[in-house]
Amino acid sequence: MNTSQFQSDRRDALRQQLVELPTLPGAEDPGRYRPGKTVASQLRQSVLPADAHAALEVSPPVRRPSPTRRILITAAAAVVGALVVGQISITAQSAHAAGVLRAAADQSMTFVDPVPGPGQYLLVSTHANWSVSGVDQAGKMTHSMNVQTIDVYRPGNPTEDWVLRRDWGDGHPVPMEIEVIRAKDGYFYGGPWTLTDDELAALPRDGQALYDHFNAGYQGGSASRDENNFVRITDILRVGLIPADLRAGLYDALALIPGVTASEQANFDGKVGIAIGRTEPLRAGQRAEMIIDPTTGLVIGERTIMTYAAFGFGSNEVTGHTAIDYRVVDSAPQ
Repeated sequence: MNTSQFQSDRRDALRQQLVELPTLPGAEDPGRYRPGKTVASQLRQSVLPADAHAALEVSPPVRRPSPTRRILITAAAAVVGALVVGQISITAQSAHAAGVLRAAADQSMTFVDPVPGPGQYLLVSTHANWSVSGVDQAGKMTHSMNVQTIDVYRPGNPTEDWVLRRDWGDGHPVPMEIEVIRAKDGYFYGGPWTLTDDELAALPRDGQALYDHFNAGYQGGSASRDENNFVRITDILRVGLIPADLRAGLYDALALIPGVTASEQANFDGKVGIAIGRTEPLRAGQRAEMIIDPTTGLVIGERTIMTYAAFGFGSNEVTGHTAIDYRVVDSAPQ
């Protein structure tokens, strides 16, 4: 039976598991990963967090004078022990996240998504706080946060134009400018806002088949294949305009990506959900999270955080945070 409510016993059990989930040993240790230098490129303001998909070069290990054999053997044993314990912890957390994602997939199939009728619109509203990077007059890299609101109106009548209303905050060449764009099939900024209906229909619904689809399409451009799979899947989920059966399959596909873990986090507007995230070692330990509402299976926000100080950001500094809301409305901006 379709219902918009998540069974209370499952929700409470899920939240209890999240609260008791152990943290990864050494996750806050700045010596865990030592990235080298980024590929030099001009940073610019973007719809997404700045430089969201740039690859990093990793410096080779530092060679040091060899210690005595006894110290070497002792150190090697300690390292092997730490690796084993760390791997067990990572495996346990990944398995836990997989269970959470499969529960979200099940809930997506029981929740009735809001559907606009004739003359109505499905409004997907994103309230975001994104990092903007630049260079000051002295040539020093600077970082600041910029709050934006992006409202996308998808019409119930497919022949009508989609509408985008965007409050750029301080991030537009004209500060505080509010932009309204009307476009057929959501072709804002010269391209579709999300995958077309035909592209969405062509995707498989089975989680393993979806994972294989994205994994086979890897062409580089990310710090790792696993990061690329995670980003490409969450890029589709974040727009909030996909069928429930595909959303469920994408959750199942995320569960197959190594290193994916779960925690309880709030979105930018303070609504608490389940954050499905992944930390990329080759991107200075940057962690990307997608926040899911356990009562509906809908994506309600994202969060990007640096797990230790790097590139001018502090340890545990949030560099991107959004809240996503869905509702049916009777009109769109002109």
